[in-house]
Amino acid sequence: MTYLLVVSNLFCNHKCTYCIQQESSLDVRMNPDKVDVDILLKFLGRNRIAHSVKLMGGESTMHPDFEKMMDGLLDIYPKVVLTTNLNGKWYRKFPETLEKMKRWKRKVKWNTTFHPAWMEADVYIERVRTMKEAGLWLDQVAATDTPQLTPEIADKLHNADIGWKLQIFTGRNEAGELMPRTWDDVRTQYPLLYYPSKYIDHYEDYQQECEDANYSDSMYRAEWVSCTTSYFLIGPDNLIYPCHRHLYAQDRRYASGSLEDVEMSNFKFKWSKLFGRWTMPCDTKCNPCDFRSVKLKPMGKPAHPPARLPAFSQPGPPRVQGRNHSPNT
Repeated sequence: MTYLLVVSNLFCNHKCTYCIQQESSLDVRMNPDKVDVDILLKFLGRNRIAHSVKLMGGESTMHPDFEKMMDGLLDIYPKVVLTTNLNGKWYRKFPETLEKMKRWKRKVKWNTTFHPAWMEADVYIERVRTMKEAGLWLDQVAATDTPQLTPEIADKLHNADIGWKLQIFTGRNEAGELMPRTWDDVRTQYPLLYYPSKYIDHYEDYQQECEDANYSDSMYRAEWVSCTTSYFLIGPDNLIYPCHRHLYAQDRRYASGSLEDVEMSNFKFKWSKLFGRWTMPCDTKCNPCDFRSVKLKPMGKPAHPPARLPAFSQPGPPRVQGRNHSPNT
């Protein structure tokens, strides 16, 4: 199934140490890129790509044209899945924000995430309850399993009867171990957002195929692979990427095309409209979140030193970037 995602911006009101975008987005809090809403809506109005669209950041509600973007996407799609931390400026006057939410009715599926270092659990619980009572569609009420989620906070969320689930942590822990390794790494006393069997049962493959985005020194593969993926990811730089790793790193070697190319005629990689997927060469490891979600085929070609795929280029002034970033969700 085609996975259409708009990452409207990488800046966020939080700076979580476990964020999958922590380093690979050129410092998410300082990255100024934000998708051009008019160009985005024009492109998707011509190329729907999928039956629904997902929207996230960073924190998408911080995009200066967030409400315009939501209204426009809902004119094109019957459903928008919005991932948000329920925190920040847009939520500050929550009763007024709730009225805006209700205007979109159940066409918006809210995927909410709680981050204990940046928000009080009681505030999160109250906002979730209020949204549920208003008849909004809350599909995800979750928090990532990290040291910041103490047993006391986890118990409070679990006992609040708001449908909270624990999201397993994927990536390297403080000891440098790629997680999860075994079921001992999972707090099974809480309901899980998804089961980690694919990581634990195939840990050797997991170690070989994936790397935490913050470990750039081991991000490259030993050999090239042919990657087939159904991900159609639109980045805040108005470019289109085939996977989370390349988008968060804004690795323009793997940008497939630009939103300004409405006809998709100059795309670097061909999108199959019939099958809803791309196939392309790749020399980097996957983000843990993409493990077993893409099809990889060895090409028998060494990938060292890292190959110099030409970066996708488009007309116009150069993007404003943060510090220089070597290849690194």
